[in-house]
Amino acid sequence: MSNSKETAVRKFLALFHTTTLDLDKIRDALAPDARWQAVVPLAEVVYGAEGICREAERQYRIYKDCDCELLNIASSGDTVFTERVDRVRLLEGGKEVITHVAGIFTVNDDDKIVFWREYWDMLDIADQIGISGEDMRTLMDTQVAA
Repeated sequence: MSNSKETAVRKFLALFHTTTLDLDKIRDALAPDARWQAVVPLAEVVYGAEGICREAERQYRIYKDCDCELLNIASSGDTVFTERVDRVRLLEGGKEVITHVAGIFTVNDDDKIVFWREYWDMLDIADQIGISGEDMRTLMDTQVAA
């Protein structure tokens, strides 16, 4: 059974996993003071809706054709848990990269995302694109100021 917080996360994922980002809609789905940790525990937390939008733009300069297959979704209180398979096509070389992701979202009473964190195997992705784990860490290093 779905609830409004799960619906908010489903809508958000649909916005983020597309060929063209709609930053206004993404910003609207986020609380102004939202946080995003793209790879727990390795990536730094990005703070604020504006910072999250800037980081999303940066990542979309690396890949295109982003798609998300939501396998499972569940919630408890203000927390929504997702299991998904993400597919992207790299701009350089056109290689498709597939990763299994556990995404956890905290959603406030206004159904805005407050905290978004993702868990996935960075070394698996590094192997798929043919780079070292250290190069992958650099690639995924969030590069926006608070």
